[in-house]
Amino acid sequence: MKVGIVGGGAAGLFAACFLKRGNADFVLLEKGPECGRKLLLTGHGRCNITNRKPVSELKDGYHEASGFMKASLSSFSPDDAVKFIEEELRVPLKEEENNRIFPKSDKASDMRDALVSYIGSGNIRTGFNVVDVQVENTPEGKRYTVISSDGKEVTVDKLIVATGGQSFPQTGSDGKAYDLIEDTLGHKVTPLYPALTGVPVIKEDKKFTSSVSGVSVYAGAGLYLKNKKTSKTEGNVLFTHDGLSGPAITELARNISEFVVEDDGWIELDFTPGREDKEIDQELLEEIRQRPDAKLTTLGKKYVPASLSEAIGERSGVGDTVASSVTREARKAFVNNLKHLHMTIESRPKFETAYVTRGGVALDEVSRKTMESKLLKGLYIIGEALDVDGISGGYNLQAAMSEAYVAVRSVLC
Repeated sequence: MKVGIVGGGAAGLFAACFLKRGNADFVLLEKGPECGRKLLLTGHGRCNITNRKPVSELKDGYHEASGFMKASLSSFSPDDAVKFIEEELRVPLKEEENNRIFPKSDKASDMRDALVSYIGSGNIRTGFNVVDVQVENTPEGKRYTVISSDGKEVTVDKLIVATGGQSFPQTGSDGKAYDLIEDTLGHKVTPLYPALTGVPVIKEDKKFTSSVSGVSVYAGAGLYLKNKKTSKTEGNVLFTHDGLSGPAITELARNISEFVVEDDGWIELDFTPGREDKEIDQELLEEIRQRPDAKLTTLGKKYVPASLSEAIGERSGVGDTVASSVTREARKAFVNNLKHLHMTIESRPKFETAYVTRGGVALDEVSRKTMESKLLKGLYIIGEALDVDGISGGYNLQAAMSEAYVAVRSVLC
């Protein structure tokens, strides 16, 4: 039996490792000049390889796919991943805040190089741009002939599709493989959204975000479309010259479609989540009574960093006004911006800056226990090609490893 893997990203590389460990006859086909180009960007170049939360908690980080992911995460857990990486790939790891796991070297390249070395160059063919897959019925089952853009062919008995999503297309995952999966292999592909990326805001709001660019603050964040809150989250919000970023914002990005402008999309920021407007107003009023000669923006530092308080003051029309001179309306405006800062979305976030893709092969067409297609025997689909996206913090690479493991286990059984 010969096994083929299409795609040399994280999922494809780990599938190849598990096949190598199982002494299988396999070949990994990568269209680019090298494998793992996107892996080099993960964790801002540090490679947040997994998250050591219990599977019962970890699964909830995969949004609508939490139920689908439970089986593979249980089969190859974060502890299994740490053991494999440290003992077999020989990459020392460390644990940081919020259970995140990184290489001790803080170099994603160490992780990528270890994977490629473990697999062996003889099992990898780069520059193999797959443009077609022919399926043949034989007495033993289906066989797959993978055809490259320059006419080369590779025939295998089992085929693992790990072609990635549409995010960071400059690394090779440009989304073109979805056409092949849909048109040639017959699988349904759900709508694609950029996920785990910043959100651009309109010019007027860019003035605000630019004035506090680089400031990070904990806040509640809500996404509004057609004047209705469609999703919400809490976490750190980072202000940038282009708009909004940080974990709370990147989580909302997966819900922003290409029609966001037509839907009058905006994001509301709440810098005192869990507290009522009236409570903050009364608290601020008491501060004014006690410190009447202080600027209102100075009093605002109780809730947000100084530079952000000043920007909110400018937006509220109080500027350098001392607290005792602030009108009731101006104070209310200041509180309103602390609780309901309105940032209008300029456009849909870009796939070019998204770390993952929401959408992909419909999960009801793939076995969650084996990753095998329910439409074609011997075809397996893993990684970002699937309609699975996790939150930031090592979730997406753990998904790639777990899916690769259960697929290879099924292939070899």
